[in-house]
Amino acid sequence: MRRLVKTIVLSGVDGSGKSTLALILRKRLSEAEVIWFRWRALTLYTLYFYSRLRGLYVKIYAPRIKRHVCLHVFHIDPIAKILYPYLLYVDLTLFYFLHKFLSFFKRRRLIIFDRFYLDALVDVIHICRYIKGFILKLFISMHMRASKAVILDADADTALTRKKDIISREEVGFKRKIYLVLAKHLNIPIIDARQGLIEVTSDVHKVTQLDY
Repeated sequence: MRRLVKTIVLSGVDGSGKSTLALILRKRLSEAEVIWFRWRALTLYTLYFYSRLRGLYVKIYAPRIKRHVCLHVFHIDPIAKILYPYLLYVDLTLFYFLHKFLSFFKRRRLIIFDRFYLDALVDVIHICRYIKGFILKLFISMHMRASKAVILDADADTALTRKKDIISREEVGFKRKIYLVLAKHLNIPIIDARQGLIEVTSDVHKVTQLDY
């Protein structure tokens, strides 16, 4: 029997089907664990406090979810747009190694990350409208630690249909372009997430060489 890879990463825009696919894979692989790699705050709390003092957020009405949301606008502040990527990287790395440590004691053979450093990098570019070469290399180097990574690609129409809490079509389109550029330069497989779940799961199976 082929040995399972240690880590699988599912990346892509909101609404591309990452969480749904992760749950399907977990059901088929008994020794797998799914980790939602959402942005945890530890060192970032200091920046969030600074941003509140400086008013680095804007409240907008999102018609799709029919309520107001607050968005950070770090790109308008020279301090915030420089600090945010570094503090986020530190928090994510602490979170990553904590789960790697816990998985060792849980005797997991496979970890499935729903979002990872590549997704964080795309969010940073969107929020800060700025990225330094050094921090770019840090995010990419950590992302490439994964044994297998795939990008689930979905256009704005598909994403908006599947996920009701997406704030805007423009954000999905902007982030999708970044994902495709990074996938090309990093040689990360792209899977057409507009297909049905059976087809997407089959494609992930082929790319990652998983045994069910």
